[in-house]
Amino acid sequence: MYCTLEVAVQDFCAGKFLILVDAQERENEGDLIVAAEHISGDKINRMLLEARGMLHLATTEDHLDRLGVGLIEPHNADHATPRFGLPFDALAGITTGVSAADRAESIRQTLDPDTSSQDIVIPGHVLPLAARREGLLARQGHTEGSVELARRAGLFPAAVMSEVMASDGSMAKGQQLVDFAIRFDCHIVDIEQIHQAVLHA
Repeated sequence: MYCTLEVAVQDFCAGKFLILVDAQERENEGDLIVAAEHISGDKINRMLLEARGMLHLATTEDHLDRLGVGLIEPHNADHATPRFGLPFDALAGITTGVSAADRAESIRQTLDPDTSSQDIVIPGHVLPLAARREGLLARQGHTEGSVELARRAGLFPAAVMSEVMASDGSMAKGQQLVDFAIRFDCHIVDIEQIHQAVLHA
């Protein structure tokens, strides 16, 4: 189920799911990801039901700045910790904000370049993560890897992601991720593949 970077980019561009895995010496975990431009309520619902981790919007700091979504000040966190933004909802077009359809709609609205802080409610139910400005050159995390994949696919630099959990509630690793990918019918791509492509660009 592992694939080349070229296949991963094609899948991402087509709106297909991918599992993005990081190094064993890092988290050694996999996130189920899909390009934000292709998000839907059905896709979010499937991620919540099957991946079962926290659902996040991985995006750029510039995107969050445009929306007026600030970053949460780290406390006792190291450089490897993701940069969490304040949770938000769209101001209009949703109900309570927590349903899969509402979260998809909130995310879709933020991709519109005309959307600003006037169109956003804080707090809300979309949990953003900001990629480092230097991307994978600064941090080889799922956030940066997802954003880079979206860029390479020619899409808005954002992705929806959820950690993949095992049936016992632990984080899926190794063969568990392969088994999940087979059931889910999606490819697996390694962050290091993307990192190396950035280094040699």
